[in-house]
Amino acid sequence: MNIANVTDRFAVLAELESSEVSRWSSVVEVACRYVQSLCTVEAPDSGQTARLETLAAVYAFALYEMCGNSRLTQFVAGDVRLTSSADNAGGAWQLWKEMAKSNADLIRGDDFIFGRVI
Repeated sequence: MNIANVTDRFAVLAELESSEVSRWSSVVEVACRYVQSLCTVEAPDSGQTARLETLAAVYAFALYEMCGNSRLTQFVAGDVRLTSSADNAGGAWQLWKEMAKSNADLIRGDDFIFGRVI
């Protein structure tokens, strides 16, 4: 997965100016790792890689929408609790769900952002 491709797609989705994109590079990296962890194809071809990059960009956009907007009202790291206003539902997360479903041949379904740590 080419992180530059993911970053470019993310910037378009988030409608970011090029000067703002670097601020969100860690979010893009997290999204790439997350999508790679879901990937069920051992050696994706170029078409599959492009689809995975798009998925990573959409996931980064969902994280951006959640974290980058003032609509987020609370986040607690210990015993992970996330609270947000009602108008934060939809948008990027809905796009992520639809894209994940339409690319089910490449990734396993996973409705949770946070996994259990043992």
